[in-house]
Amino acid sequence: MKTRFVYFVTVLCLLIAPNAMAKDLSERIGAGFNSQIGLSNRLDAASVRYWINRDMGVQGDLAFLNFAPYHGSNQTSFGVGGKFLYNVIEETNMNLYAGGGADVFTEPAPAGTETGFSFCGLSGIEFFFQGLPNLGFNLELDLGVKYLNQYGTAFGVEADSVNAGFHYYF
Repeated sequence: MKTRFVYFVTVLCLLIAPNAMAKDLSERIGAGFNSQIGLSNRLDAASVRYWINRDMGVQGDLAFLNFAPYHGSNQTSFGVGGKFLYNVIEETNMNLYAGGGADVFTEPAPAGTETGFSFCGLSGIEFFFQGLPNLGFNLELDLGVKYLNQYGTAFGVEADSVNAGFHYYF
């Protein structure tokens, strides 16, 4: 439900994007949020994005979730990932980028915790609203391979391939 809300807000933001401005983010670091790590149990991640120059950027993500279901023991999921981003098009209202990424994650399983991984190619947009010059909203679509022993291998574009997030740039 929370992920659907993030998608709804992102699409709503895209509909009113004509009031936004693209920004030169060279040598700026942004801290924020992304929803993208995992396979069966998506993890929301704290994210740091750094644009090396006007065209190239890197991003690191760290996710952690500890939950205790009713009448059950604590279960923990953890994930870490990284991306390389290349700015393809700069428009008046947004920046369009492409890149690649990799994640390693753990998820609870009936026999304990299992480790999975994913590799992907991605494309995304980042946009800024007028009046909020340091807050960037991003929406990404990835095509990749995700593996977790209890589920096997997944390849392709699916609902989990759409990622949304935001970063505040310092």
